[in-house]
Amino acid sequence: MQKILPPRLDKNKAIGVIAPANPVAGVCHEDTIKSGYEYLKNKGFSVIEGLSVKLVTQKHTAGTASLRVKDIHDFVKRDDIGCIMAFWGGFNTNQLLDQLDYELIKKNPKIFIGYSDVTALTTAITTKTGLITFSGPGVISFAKPEPFDYTWDYFEKMCIKPQENIIIKPSKEYADDLYFLREDNDHRIKKTNEGIKVFNQGNAVGEVVAGNLQTLLILQGTQYLSDMTGKVLFIEEDETSAPAHVDRFICQCKQLGWFNKIAGLVVGRFTEQSGFSSEDSLEDILKEYFFDAKFPVLYNVDFGHSDPLITIPNGGVAKINTKEKQITFKRSVT
Repeated sequence: MQKILPPRLDKNKAIGVIAPANPVAGVCHEDTIKSGYEYLKNKGFSVIEGLSVKLVTQKHTAGTASLRVKDIHDFVKRDDIGCIMAFWGGFNTNQLLDQLDYELIKKNPKIFIGYSDVTALTTAITTKTGLITFSGPGVISFAKPEPFDYTWDYFEKMCIKPQENIIIKPSKEYADDLYFLREDNDHRIKKTNEGIKVFNQGNAVGEVVAGNLQTLLILQGTQYLSDMTGKVLFIEEDETSAPAHVDRFICQCKQLGWFNKIAGLVVGRFTEQSGFSSEDSLEDILKEYFFDAKFPVLYNVDFGHSDPLITIPNGGVAKINTKEKQITFKRSVT
């Protein structure tokens, strides 16, 4: 399928905000929502809030699947919107996939971006239309205390002021603290980042498949996930996934034959809440499944459920050079 690069986001276009998974209104504090919007506005962009974000519901999704799909379609049709950004993730974005008008999306290409469960949406759109989508920040990424410039910088390099080749340099610091549970919740507890780590050496160039691991797995066997042959796979998991869960998910990938097909693997940073330790480490799991891998494997990369995070072009092209501990993305917007 021919790839479609969406137009870059310029300041003549607005950012349309959707809630394709969990509710926002009535769950997220109004000051936090406002803070995220103000951050984007201070960067020079107007923000248009979708109905799904405004809806107060006691259910586990931000309204019916039809309402959430209508939000997306309405934004796709609008000439004044250049980017459709999820507020945050959650569960059940896959409910939308059968109702989406992929021809409409294909004829009106825009930047779609989000992370976690929202990668069901971005993956499906790329698979069905060829449009490059993005695993990257949601509004919540900019609504937290002391948002990282690093997150915005890579969003900007990818989607606003595109470079022909975007080289990923690791952040100096990261945060995975549960700041919202603290009384002094006006700042983040930052840690020194150890940088990109190499488990298996090698070089690779290939089309990117990027997403939350269990979210990609629920798409397996459907029309919404492309064949993994020659792909560079970027995966991450949330803070509720313990080592046993991660082991289980990666085992399923192996049994599905993904590791006989991919050209490279990049694993995002896990949060402290996942519970990895020296006695039960991520490295132990990598040894179990990739001790004889024929492709490069990198881990502890700046994406996932900690901050900051890079913007990854789903359907774009990535180049991996483990000797230099380097990931490079080709330009993915026009």
